[in-house]
Amino acid sequence: MEKYPLPEDDKFKTWQKRLKATWFIGLVLIIFTSLGISLVWNRAGSAVYKDILSVTDVKHTVMQSGLSLTSNLMVNPADYKMGQVEPQIYEIKNFDGMLFIYKFTSIGERDTIYDQWQDTNEKKSNGSNLNMFSPKWQYNLAYAAKNTIIVVCLSQFPGEEYAQKISPRLRNLGKAIFYNLNEGQQIVYQGEGNNWRGKVIVNYYNHFWTDDKGVLRDDCWNHRQPVMEFKGDPGNIQGDFSYEFKSAIDEFGGTDSKGFDASRFTGNDSAANYGCVILGFGGIGGSGAMPPKDNVYTLTVKWNNKQETFDLKASE
Repeated sequence: MEKYPLPEDDKFKTWQKRLKATWFIGLVLIIFTSLGISLVWNRAGSAVYKDILSVTDVKHTVMQSGLSLTSNLMVNPADYKMGQVEPQIYEIKNFDGMLFIYKFTSIGERDTIYDQWQDTNEKKSNGSNLNMFSPKWQYNLAYAAKNTIIVVCLSQFPGEEYAQKISPRLRNLGKAIFYNLNEGQQIVYQGEGNNWRGKVIVNYYNHFWTDDKGVLRDDCWNHRQPVMEFKGDPGNIQGDFSYEFKSAIDEFGGTDSKGFDASRFTGNDSAANYGCVILGFGGIGGSGAMPPKDNVYTLTVKWNNKQETFDLKASE
């Protein structure tokens, strides 16, 4: 069973070990903070139901998320190739950033070229996260959408004030890419006992494509977020605390010797929930199977020498 003390994605832990403390704090604020007012768009009316996306499809979706783009002629696309693919480059007028859109012939080509690009960078930089974006932009985020990769580059140090400014915009961008380009879906499993309420929020997409040998393949991605609420005063929970979500297809949980920190289980919305990753840290795109709606999670919580277990089922 997976064990971790906080409800975080595994990649998040890897980033934490490899980043300096000041960089880490800024990146957390940008990617995992949920501040400001989210934009609302018509998912059904804006979705792009195409197996192969164009640069125009991506650009329109980015602008629908609330970002204002202008073409940039000062940056040479040839200097930022992934494999032999040159990006379309735009300046983000809402904040000091740049947008790179890479269009590949297929999801398979996207994955192959990106993995080769990442391996080459790691060898050149002796395992660090330095890449072709690093000299100008220290903080580079990426989103995968079918046959494309969208890279957002930030040059300003992500202090708290700056993070509060751009976090809602990056979250809205992630939502637009997830729902409108990746045709993403969400399942919420929920239930409650006498003392606790629980949820597992799962965002996912699933794309099928045929490789150059005629073999049908799929690109599956999901992100699960545990949410827990104590019906009493959480401040009364002291000492050892643990939780475990378990189903027929997966299980995960964590422990904390300092009691229950309710702020860590509130279900805050963030860019990471929709596929945003730090460029160069691990894979991009598919990373998990599509969850069945009839799946049932059993949540077991232990606190103050007490224990409660109850089921969570998908809500309509």
